[in-house]
Amino acid sequence: MPKGMKDLLFPSLIACLDGPDLFTAQPSSLPAGENTPPPFDCLHFSWYTRYTTKNSHPQGNDAPSDIHPYELHLGNSRMNTWQMLPYPSRDMAEYGQLFDRLTEAFQDIFVWIGSTLQVCLPEAEYEVLAQVAESLPGNAVSAVELFISLVININVQAEAHWDQFDKNLCLALAIGNFSGGGLVLHKQGLVLELQNGDFAVFHSSETIHFNLNYVGRWATFVMQTDAEFDKSTGK
Repeated sequence: MPKGMKDLLFPSLIACLDGPDLFTAQPSSLPAGENTPPPFDCLHFSWYTRYTTKNSHPQGNDAPSDIHPYELHLGNSRMNTWQMLPYPSRDMAEYGQLFDRLTEAFQDIFVWIGSTLQVCLPEAEYEVLAQVAESLPGNAVSAVELFISLVININVQAEAHWDQFDKNLCLALAIGNFSGGGLVLHKQGLVLELQNGDFAVFHSSETIHFNLNYVGRWATFVMQTDAEFDKSTGK
């Protein structure tokens, strides 16, 4: 990432959050007797389709392929067509002003990341995610280019996990004034020492990952796509 963009990341995030109050300076290790990381603040500005009607999928629940979904019946019940549509997360409504500030402040960053991914990713992987980003209802446009969800983690110390609902790739962007906090990809045996402005792209649903302890103040932007969108795109 160009130095000018890197230098603005943390100040821009603090400005969007109306100050640094949410950030806490973390020590290099957990206090004696504490084995689990403390809670961290997290906001999901996401599009989901996890509870949509599966019968609308060509391979879902043996629905007949020669009948329009609007005309499907099960006994005396008709299909709930509202459940066919993807929907935004609760945080997008509750923190809409913050989301607008973030997308405006980081627009150039998101565009640069999208352009970089288009050059660096295999064409097939890029196109699969791009198709989903172009299929949002109401001609909605994703603010994070190739992906459709932006997750903001503040003071994050994530335990080992994998994200079973992520589709293919996810991207983690480190932001802040910190040291440590390496991203561990367990299956690959890698520790990625991301610094402010560095990002990693990996298959988050296929590998256990977590981050190490850190010193300072930091946040991550995680960009991903809900795997359940396969039901609407057929991929």
